[in-house]
Amino acid sequence: MESRIENVQLRSRTATVEEAAFTIKDGMTVAMGGYTSSGYPKVIVHELAKRKEEGEEFKINLITGANVGPIDTILAEVNMVERRAPMIESKALADLVNRGEVCYIEQQMNRMPMLVSNEKFGKIDIVVIEAIRITKEGYVVPSSSVGMIQYFVDAAEMVIIEMNIAQPIELDGLHDIYRDTAYPDRKPIPLTHTNQRIGEPYVKVDPKKIKYIVKSDILDSTFTAVKNKTTSKKIAMNLFNFLEMEFPSNNNRQLPPIQTGFGNLASEIVYAFEDSNFNDIEFFCGGLQEANMELIVKGRVKAASAGSIQMTPKVIEMMKKYPEIIKETLVIRNTDITNNAEVIGRFALIALTSGIEIDIYGNVNSSHIFGTKVVNGIGGGANFVQNAGLSIMLISSENKGGDISTIVPMVPHQDICEHDIDVVITENGVADLRGKGEVERAICIINNCAGSYKHQLSDYLERAIITVGGHHPQILSEAFSWHTRLKETGSMREK
Repeated sequence: MESRIENVQLRSRTATVEEAAFTIKDGMTVAMGGYTSSGYPKVIVHELAKRKEEGEEFKINLITGANVGPIDTILAEVNMVERRAPMIESKALADLVNRGEVCYIEQQMNRMPMLVSNEKFGKIDIVVIEAIRITKEGYVVPSSSVGMIQYFVDAAEMVIIEMNIAQPIELDGLHDIYRDTAYPDRKPIPLTHTNQRIGEPYVKVDPKKIKYIVKSDILDSTFTAVKNKTTSKKIAMNLFNFLEMEFPSNNNRQLPPIQTGFGNLASEIVYAFEDSNFNDIEFFCGGLQEANMELIVKGRVKAASAGSIQMTPKVIEMMKKYPEIIKETLVIRNTDITNNAEVIGRFALIALTSGIEIDIYGNVNSSHIFGTKVVNGIGGGANFVQNAGLSIMLISSENKGGDISTIVPMVPHQDICEHDIDVVITENGVADLRGKGEVERAICIINNCAGSYKHQLSDYLERAIITVGGHHPQILSEAFSWHTRLKETGSMREK
């Protein structure tokens, strides 16, 4: 590990995991690095859980850059979190939140830097971050994500660094960390193309704050996308048919940069680009999955920018085999650039998002089951949708074997507003909502995107127009009856 710490003075700060973790006490507010479950600290978290399992009674207030599922799960299983911000990705922690045992402060990603800097989550006692190298000057090179690291180390009283020797050293040089000046002296962000470098390839940390450096050799926990799911393939096919018409190749129009999400559907769409007619593809995302990285090394991607890389074994292999291609193409950025309204608007991104359900007018619930039980959190999806040049909602029309319609009269929880959705795509078709009024939008979504619930949705809309009327017809006594029926009978279908 000593070779990874080039600053001689900081080599004296190396310590055991037990010694470093012991500085974290009951009631502290602890920030941890990591972004979209990539580049997060591991060994300190395991040691904290071990102390709790051995009988020590303590809880912490936890802040991260985004969703970091492995941390949430480990700490939730020993009931160690008192307060949590800004996003979760763990069923174990979600269960505690939904039982009222953890206070969850859900927050959009683009607002996090300002809130942390202004101490709206309180003072940060300790930040734990993962790194692959410390430079001679004492600067810290992160691992597979950036996220909120710079803001956390600035705000924290103490810094603990996990030097992860298992993370590929080829990540060194991919990072671009840019900090704007504070309001009212804020300047335009000088980013005019996707993989342009405008910052520094490391995090600047006050050496006096670095209390301990510990060794880690644990890789990120990752998931493997399931390819060729029938519904996902149909959605991807409908998306590409739409893009071909929207951006016809015969007049040499290239696609604007694309924001892809996470999971199986996002991977299916990225893989579909390989066989598409589009070249010089650009990604501007919160995180890149294995599918994105495969497209990069195959030479189909002109430029890519993200807050993190999903470091699967295959991605690590690609990092080592094609380091020059990846470094020429890819930049890993901090949250306030990846989710910045100014940059997203400047690039006129195509934002591809998904959710739990959408209503007939285009409002999206992406975080809460039945409107009350949190699954994850709003994250950064709304940042992209609100400011994109073209926002596209991708969702299967039904779930649970057809017992659930994902198109409903009214969503019981709203994360994304109808006015920010341009296009809705399901396995059944495409609803282009641009230039349409409220009732026209509803008719378009029902006719083009609904499946076996089309008649039921049409009947509801027709009755709403006749009995209630108005600009945005809703029968309030029935709007949530579909969810009530699901709870009572196990299905949204009318008997």
